[in-house]
Amino acid sequence: MITKVDSTLYYNARILTQNPHQPLATAMLVEDGKIRAVGELEKMKTWVNKSTRRIDLCKKTVIPGFNDAHIHLWKVGQLASFMIDLRGVTSIAELQSRVRLSADKIPAGSWITGRGFNEQLLEEKRMPSLADLNAISHQHPIYLIRTCAHIAVVNSHALNLTGVNNSTPAPHGGVIGKDDGGNLTGVFYETALGLVTRYIPSPSQDDYLHMIGLGVDKMLSYGITSITDPAAHPELLEAYRNYASTHNPSIRLNVMPILLPDGGDQPYAIPAVYQSDFLSIDTVKFFSDGGLSGKTAAISRPYKNSSDHGVLRLESSQFYDLTRRAQHKGFRVATHAIGDQAIQLVLDVYKKLYAEFGDRRNRLEHFALPTVEQVEEMAGYRFVAVPQPIFLYELGENFIGALDEEYLSFCYPIGTLLKKGIPV
Repeated sequence: MITKVDSTLYYNARILTQNPHQPLATAMLVEDGKIRAVGELEKMKTWVNKSTRRIDLCKKTVIPGFNDAHIHLWKVGQLASFMIDLRGVTSIAELQSRVRLSADKIPAGSWITGRGFNEQLLEEKRMPSLADLNAISHQHPIYLIRTCAHIAVVNSHALNLTGVNNSTPAPHGGVIGKDDGGNLTGVFYETALGLVTRYIPSPSQDDYLHMIGLGVDKMLSYGITSITDPAAHPELLEAYRNYASTHNPSIRLNVMPILLPDGGDQPYAIPAVYQSDFLSIDTVKFFSDGGLSGKTAAISRPYKNSSDHGVLRLESSQFYDLTRRAQHKGFRVATHAIGDQAIQLVLDVYKKLYAEFGDRRNRLEHFALPTVEQVEEMAGYRFVAVPQPIFLYELGENFIGALDEEYLSFCYPIGTLLKKGIPV
């Protein structure tokens, strides 16, 4: 039995192939959704038949789809549909107004969540407080996430539901905000977020599928055709599997299971490695510190005008044990590591893994504030750096306010990484 092939010939184009041996072509043949051949039209005619569709691209330029190496895809959809978008608010009053609009529309007792504020952009130049959120509503628990997603503020209603009080101990790698008198400020940092989020109703599988779908649409609108989502808990990982198997994806998804939940003592089970045409699950994710703009990244020198060194979220022996078990199951490892103190912890563990498992191309996500010596170590082992230059534009004012001149001069040193031959 002969299977019919669905084929389309695109021609009269300027195709930038990214192949140094054939950088430019004018025609491309696609069969059953995959590129079969790229070249000049005359040579391509031997590949086509009467059933092949022909599309004249009228000298338009064709490029490969973009890849985003680090984006929480489902959160793109979540912010568009399930949360209040607080990006761009310029004052506490404006933040309160946006949240109050939602509070007026939903039943009392329902959680209100939002994300995206940056205190550096607020007139008050400070974090929203417990009192600020109490002024919005006493009838709804409120949970607002800072732009970095490593810090959140809640109101008293939310605190009452969680049971957190002045004597509640913070989990390892987390901080519960208190004022000089030892009273709760309503602000939670790093793994302490889990003390609150465990009480917020989890999205359903249908909700997750909707969020992922919205995220996919947004990526495709920018020409992004493959992404890495670096942190999926078990329910979210199941949703990605469901999406890939039921939605005929038009985007390649590389999804990293997270192994340590925020605020929890017990790690998640390590899943099985999975590969298909549009879904890859072959890397596990950890967080070794916090965010730079919120001053929770773990650094060896204190933040400007403070004695604070950030938050180191990982305990070395547990980190090594979990990563070793993951590598035995065939996984690569990716670890959020921004500050030099966190980077050193990760490099020390990665070097042990390298000695046992060889080059697995383990990743350091962000890699914002390495020392010169750490860059040399990276080059020697060819560990992969995954920085995000957009942070320099979006959060640069925060960095200037937080870091001394030496840190600033070597913040996200992407040019140096490239010169050293480090995969970026």
